[in-house]
Amino acid sequence: MSPLSFLRCVQVLRAPTPQRCCWLGEASQGCLCSDVSWLKQHMELPDSLKEQTHLKEWHISNTLIQIIPKYIELFQAMRILDLPKNQISCLPAEIGHLKNLKELNVRFNRLKSIPPELGDCENLEKLDCFGNLELTELPFELSNLKQVSFIDISANKFSSVPICVLRMSNLQWLDISNNNLNDLPQDIDRLQELQTLLLYKNKLTYLPFALLNLKKLTLLVVSGDHLVELPTALCDSSTPLKFVSLMDNPIENTQCQDGNETMESEQDRQHFDKEFMKAYIEDLKERESLPSYTTKVSFSLQL
Repeated sequence: MSPLSFLRCVQVLRAPTPQRCCWLGEASQGCLCSDVSWLKQHMELPDSLKEQTHLKEWHISNTLIQIIPKYIELFQAMRILDLPKNQISCLPAEIGHLKNLKELNVRFNRLKSIPPELGDCENLEKLDCFGNLELTELPFELSNLKQVSFIDISANKFSSVPICVLRMSNLQWLDISNNNLNDLPQDIDRLQELQTLLLYKNKLTYLPFALLNLKKLTLLVVSGDHLVELPTALCDSSTPLKFVSLMDNPIENTQCQDGNETMESEQDRQHFDKEFMKAYIEDLKERESLPSYTTKVSFSLQL
């Protein structure tokens, strides 16, 4: 069956059920989804997809797709590109024409670089490059992305925080864990909106005092690094930090430690994943929405 015939077949089968999130080729306002057998057996998207330029979302995962076609620039209404767990090795420069793009998820692919043209997607809010393993840098042109609030570049090969990230003035969540960081930039306090900073499993030996200038930072995770010292003011209850994890570091526990806060089992010490952190953030948001007289000021430190 040809790609075009396949598209028509899916359209006939799915057209009676209108929905915003549509399958490949469905003639409705929605998105391209990949949980169909054809995509799982091919390495490229069919050219006939160019007929579906009204689509606002692509959701393509667990396929053999290696290349995103250049004709993606035709999809001017595109808002979400959700492309995790494929075999994508590069993104086309034409992605920069997607002026309405808000979310780009390319986690667990085979990317070694990000095209500088992505910096032209001025409305981008979320960039997820987790688990590509070979990314070492983000292009400086991404400095233009002033609406980005979420960046996940964990599980790659970054040796430093990208300069462009430090210029994303609206950034609230930065995950650069499981990379090759040796230190943090002294001007990291440029990120005045930053609330969550995940740095675990790097090679950090110290934390700069500039972190204390991040007045909105509530969650800091530096587990599994090489820390031997830290600013003692991090333990001060006057800081906005609500949760700090310094587990599995050679740091002296006596610098700031509450015996009741220490972890008692190795299993507990290893169980601190992203789902927990997201849940913790949601809990903080709920607390902030309650009247002040019903909330408690709390600080949690894990050593």
